[in-house]
Amino acid sequence: MNKKVLIFGAGAIGRGFLAPLLFENGYKISFVDINKKLINQLKKRDFYISAETGTKDYNYKKININEVYHISEKIKIEKYDIVFCCVGPNESKTIANKFKKARAVISCENDYFSPYHLKKISKNKKIYFGVPDVITSNTAPRKLLKKDELTTVTEKGVLVLEKGKYNLTKKINQLDLNNLDIHWRAKLFIHNAPHAILAYLGFLKKYKYIHEAMNDKKIRKIVIGSMNEITEGLIKAKYVPKKFAEIYRKKEISRFQNKLLFDPIKRVAREPIRKLGKENRIVLSLRLTQRNKTPPKNIAIGVKAALHYYDKTDKESVSLQKLRQNYPDSMVLEKICGIELTDPLNDFCLNQNIKSI
Repeated sequence: MNKKVLIFGAGAIGRGFLAPLLFENGYKISFVDINKKLINQLKKRDFYISAETGTKDYNYKKININEVYHISEKIKIEKYDIVFCCVGPNESKTIANKFKKARAVISCENDYFSPYHLKKISKNKKIYFGVPDVITSNTAPRKLLKKDELTTVTEKGVLVLEKGKYNLTKKINQLDLNNLDIHWRAKLFIHNAPHAILAYLGFLKKYKYIHEAMNDKKIRKIVIGSMNEITEGLIKAKYVPKKFAEIYRKKEISRFQNKLLFDPIKRVAREPIRKLGKENRIVLSLRLTQRNKTPPKNIAIGVKAALHYYDKTDKESVSLQKLRQNYPDSMVLEKICGIELTDPLNDFCLNQNIKSI
């Protein structure tokens, strides 16, 4: 009998990456989501198409759906062998009580401390951290959506999990915390930070997808520059082995420019206040690289670009722009990023020229 997996979050990571990966390893896939329209679409059918990027075209996979729930419905979570959480770090805390009776939960949130918060709220100790090392999308090019409006696009990708008291195929990497930390640091710094910088720069030039922004020569130079700054900082700090970091950097450059991925800038740039937080990707990278031979100019450009992000459907970006209307940007950096007015980094970021990009 196939083992059952329940995925909270039927978006890019959940439906785009995790479901195809687990389905091809023999698991029955069920979803929980807050989007009523998406839930209704999923409930009316028993499959959707996943398009996995190849070298020149897509490899199509039919992903069968077992059960679908709206977040408000009652769910017998204990009947599932394993539960994955990928709804967003902030949102995960609001649903943590639902994990109380789960046999095991994997938090695939971009927050290393998410298992700690989920354990504390749910009182369930069997909650572990997962690193989905992938670029994936909850949508697809128009020509694919015409065939199936629920089509997702993803790389092959790699899933790396914290070892724990759960049964999952050994084909998926399960590591001790020391080795998991190396993967997480590489992803947080070499992938997440430049990915966000790319999105904010792409927004400024009105691009829709990540690969379009990466094809812009000026943006590409800044993004690769930020990767180089970060990689140098990681190696100096001995956070990631030199060879691992350099291979990871090379991989990221090709991923960002993959024209088959159709990763929306709107998805990558969302929640700018969280992403500009003092303990999050961009500002941590800025701190990490202060000991480099040259100042981290490219990351600083990313910080300034992020301040300008606006999407009326994104509550955080709306709040960010309201802050900027009421305070000078130097104080916004202090309030959001923890970069104090007297910190030289404050002026350094704000003195960067983003108009010429």
